[in-house]
Amino acid sequence: MTDFRIGIIYPGDGALDREFWSFAPENVSLHFTRQPQAEGPVGLAGMKALVDDGSLEVCATSFKLIAPSVVAFACTSASFIRGLNGEADLRKRIELMCGSVATTTSGAILAACRAMGINKAAVLAPYVEEVSIKLGEFLEEGGIAVSRVCPMGLIDGIADVSVDEVVRLGLAADTPDSKGLVISCTNLVTVDAIDILEKALGKPVVTANQATVWHACLLARVEWPGDFGVGGIWRKAVISSK
Repeated sequence: MTDFRIGIIYPGDGALDREFWSFAPENVSLHFTRQPQAEGPVGLAGMKALVDDGSLEVCATSFKLIAPSVVAFACTSASFIRGLNGEADLRKRIELMCGSVATTTSGAILAACRAMGINKAAVLAPYVEEVSIKLGEFLEEGGIAVSRVCPMGLIDGIADVSVDEVVRLGLAADTPDSKGLVISCTNLVTVDAIDILEKALGKPVVTANQATVWHACLLARVEWPGDFGVGGIWRKAVISSK
């Protein structure tokens, strides 16, 4: 079985490395580099600084020596705040510096929604309202109608939100007319909430870390068995490892 390397550019406040590994097939190794990040609340200004201060290129360059199949920029908000064109620009910048195919968490969420036939989504986001609204706009620009955006209003402590709270808020965020639930932020724990929510709602759930690893594996042409993975997305788009 071929082994695959996937690079992860993760913001400095990211605390859920283990969750990314929880989504990865056994023949995939994840290689993290931390992107320097100024202390302060999670807001539009901070997210713009994250992609404008030159650190993204430094992080991408650091992967050249190990030549991963794919490099993922694992920050949802910093990859959606400038819309589809901004997300595409981030991928181009990463690819230029490291020579690997690139994805972003926001781009991966769009790809997952399309793969699952989610043309209308309810959205749960841990951010303040001004950032959460930008996520809804990004999804709609990408062809995914949004039935509701539910901001949690957090400016810090996102990684400390419990699974039970994610489940509770996810159930409350859904709407009867949505075709699926999107849960944003790579610093929000979701791996143990996805199956619970999918069973309770009877519809697919796409989360940031789940979509990031899934899309990176898809782009790398990783093989995984049909019964692998957390959430329906892994069984919807399967590259079989018979």
